[in-house]
Amino acid sequence: MSLYDSKNPSRSFILPVYNAQSFLAGTLLAVHAWLTSRPETWELILVDDASSDGTQRLLDAFLKQHRGEAILRVRFAANRGKGFAIRAGLGLARGAYAVFTDCDLAYPVENTARIIEALESGADAAIACRVLPASTYMMSPSFFSYLYTRHLMGRLFNWICRVLTVPRILDTQAGLKGFRSEVVRPLLGHLSMDGFSFDVELLRALVDRRARLTEVPVSFRYDSEPTTVQFIGDSLRMLRDLIIIRLRSLRGDYRAVLTAPEPAGLIVHADDYGLAPGVNRAIQESLESGAVTSASILLGGPHAAEALRWAAAHPRYDFGVHLNLTQGRPVLPPAEVPSLVDSGGEFPSLRRFLTRFLAGRVRLHEIRKEWRAQIALVRASGVRISHLDSHQHVHLLPRVFSRAMVSLARQERLAVRVMDGPVVGGRGNWPDPRSLLLAMATRHSLRTLRAAGPDGPAAAHGFGTAFMRRPTARLLQSILSRARPGAIYEFVVHPGQVDSELRSSGDGYLEGREREAAFLASEEFRAVVRHARVSILNAAQDPVSTAWVRPNTGS
Repeated sequence: MSLYDSKNPSRSFILPVYNAQSFLAGTLLAVHAWLTSRPETWELILVDDASSDGTQRLLDAFLKQHRGEAILRVRFAANRGKGFAIRAGLGLARGAYAVFTDCDLAYPVENTARIIEALESGADAAIACRVLPASTYMMSPSFFSYLYTRHLMGRLFNWICRVLTVPRILDTQAGLKGFRSEVVRPLLGHLSMDGFSFDVELLRALVDRRARLTEVPVSFRYDSEPTTVQFIGDSLRMLRDLIIIRLRSLRGDYRAVLTAPEPAGLIVHADDYGLAPGVNRAIQESLESGAVTSASILLGGPHAAEALRWAAAHPRYDFGVHLNLTQGRPVLPPAEVPSLVDSGGEFPSLRRFLTRFLAGRVRLHEIRKEWRAQIALVRASGVRISHLDSHQHVHLLPRVFSRAMVSLARQERLAVRVMDGPVVGGRGNWPDPRSLLLAMATRHSLRTLRAAGPDGPAAAHGFGTAFMRRPTARLLQSILSRARPGAIYEFVVHPGQVDSELRSSGDGYLEGREREAAFLASEEFRAVVRHARVSILNAAQDPVSTAWVRPNTGS
């Protein structure tokens, strides 16, 4: 039985699913029966695009019934679109050939054999084509008049597709396609269409890469009006998408795909560990699940001791010190650092700190003294420290960086985070203003690092400010698309659970922490990272430790 060999499937069958309760049981029965009848080894990948009906219950029952078989179910936290779902499936496919089809099986599953035969004959992509002379339709007579009208509109749209994007392809939108995995996988991170224009963009990318495409005759079943497509409205949106795809093609976005790039390394780093119980729980859960691979401990509040105890008890994880000047209380007695505190012995807010700093009322030797005490306290708690950064990035202020941070990092033999990662803001190509300011400050800071010579601290290259408050798959995809192959980045996140302690802490970032935590735990996050050909680094891997100390000359 082909689905029982879960270790080495030679073929992958991908089924995107969305609100399919009315027909899903029949689809799963037909697909499973066909796959298990085949002589090849197959895997079945079910991608649930956040269905809101009974689809999840049906999938749960199907997986329970076929436990032990090569069946993988992925469920998104939010509806992402058919294109995103298929890309996620293609990114997970282990077979040398991967096929996807529509969940309603408008193309009966037996057509898959023709797709596989074309791929085995040398095609890089095999596409179902409903207008080839050998193709056949199965339909109820009651749908004939509508089908004829739809056919004419479809032919018009396909003519526009051929003119604008994919010449010589007769049927771009047929919902049955197959690919050589080694050909399609490197393209996934360069595709931006999540809806029904996904097919056209993928075909254009394959054309630009000079892949071998072939169209295959199929039998097509038409016995109901699809509920997931509003034909006229979707056609207008797709016309807009076609223009975007063509412009991206002319710009060389698809041709620029490297065949075997060295992947960028990504350290997913959580700040503010120790701020509040809900933040501590979210970071600990994210570390244990692998969604987060590093965290920085924030001293100054009543919940830092809990974070220190947990970090000391879990040495397999990577920890830094989130040097603090703007929240809570100093580690040293306030009388020893009077320029850093207010009349109550508390650190001032960021705004008040910047006002005092620019007025020359903050003494740099007191910053060095307090930060050295914070590092010593973390070490005394039994936590191994790998790097330094700071709460609200105050260490990137030029004078603080050059006259406090560099010397401190050199003495402690620790790396320092700078914020020179991509500065995409999620609104077109405009950069995020805060990210841009941090990048500008970093440019000055990096000059200081280089002037320190080969014995100076290395820099961990961070980004993530734009991600706060609006963590989306599209934004992260846009950011990671700008990652340089072979570089190592630190993706700075702020997961948390909002509780009374966080609300009373004075920290202004609340609900966004829960959105970040949910996104980091989602299948969408993992899919975006896979598509971007970025390797998430964790504390168990050698690249993490070398990432913090390796001189980086590419910034």
